[in-house]
Amino acid sequence: MASTFKFPIRVYIEDTDAGGIVYHANHIKYMERTRTEWLRALGFEHYWHQQDFIFVVHEISVKYIKPIVMDDLVTVTARVISCKSASFCLIQHIYRDEILLASGEVTIACLSTDMRPRKLPENLRTMILEQLQHN
Repeated sequence: MASTFKFPIRVYIEDTDAGGIVYHANHIKYMERTRTEWLRALGFEHYWHQQDFIFVVHEISVKYIKPIVMDDLVTVTARVISCKSASFCLIQHIYRDEILLASGEVTIACLSTDMRPRKLPENLRTMILEQLQHN
């Protein structure tokens, strides 16, 4: 079973609508922030400064289960569920304590700078595959 990365996020007023509920698009922002921190934790810190490739969200689905509200301290998780030569897929969850608030699945594709699919950098692909095998 792949290891699960966990990242805490505090909900601020700017994240919420007039009713104090986190706006639906911010769930995706929380997941993005967690994926970035997951890559940083793997030692792949500066992927956004790369000159020969970029990452893009190829596909994402989110299920909203319970509302996230102002001042919540949530934990967002990321766990690799598959890796191909030019993309990888993660399952992500958002929790308040042990309560599941939202879940999502995202496929990240690797593109060359001319926006064509390209293989994942070998060092990153190796790290992702290790995550898949980690207990």
